[in-house]
Amino acid sequence: MNIALSAVVISILLIPPVVFYLSLYLGNFPKPSPKFSLFEGILASAVISLLIHTIAISFISDEIRFDILLKVLGGDLKNLEHIIRNSEFKQAVKGFAIYNALLVVIMFLLGRGVRLMLQFREIHATNELFNLYNKWWYFFNGFYSDIEAFDLVFIDAVMDTADGAMIYSGFLVHFETKDGELDRIYLQDAVRREFKRYADTKNPHLISEAGEPVQIPGRTFSLKYGNVINLNVNFILLQEEDVK
Repeated sequence: MNIALSAVVISILLIPPVVFYLSLYLGNFPKPSPKFSLFEGILASAVISLLIHTIAISFISDEIRFDILLKVLGGDLKNLEHIIRNSEFKQAVKGFAIYNALLVVIMFLLGRGVRLMLQFREIHATNELFNLYNKWWYFFNGFYSDIEAFDLVFIDAVMDTADGAMIYSGFLVHFETKDGELDRIYLQDAVRREFKRYADTKNPHLISEAGEPVQIPGRTFSLKYGNVINLNVNFILLQEEDVK
């Protein structure tokens, strides 16, 4: 039995749904992949692949040598030369390769087409099932708030530092995620303020009050989200002045 060959053929047959999924969600800030075990992933891919191949072969008018395919899938290549001639086997392998290549291209184009449709119709933001991006992309783009339009996003982040709790504030210019979770926030015009400081009295004690803002030099300031205790987001709409 040739188990290696059958494993390769089975893997090729399982590729189409994987290509469709990657094509659909390929982009910036993708939603995290479903948490499947290896067995669950293979089983789901096998079921969907069976459906895809069933539809695909219905458009093929030429004869399909399922007897050869089953022998290869089973790893039993004995007496194969008595079933099919070498020239016919060559044509069968070539046809199998072309069939799978075309199917991969179709699945890729179909995935991109569905993605464009969801984006154009903004269906991806109406239901979590159709989300194309992770939750932080929708959060920073205002989909979780009742505001209809905004120009700027202003961030107040309470962070735990070696000098105590600090508030870092600034305009959001970019953010990064890893596996669907927020990793870094990039701010412009950033300032920092002490959040808890000693009151200037005879009996010093800690108070929950922001200190005076201190401008942070530099064009862009980066915050590690893992150090953030609390995050406040304001969506700002700039009012256009009437031009007379």
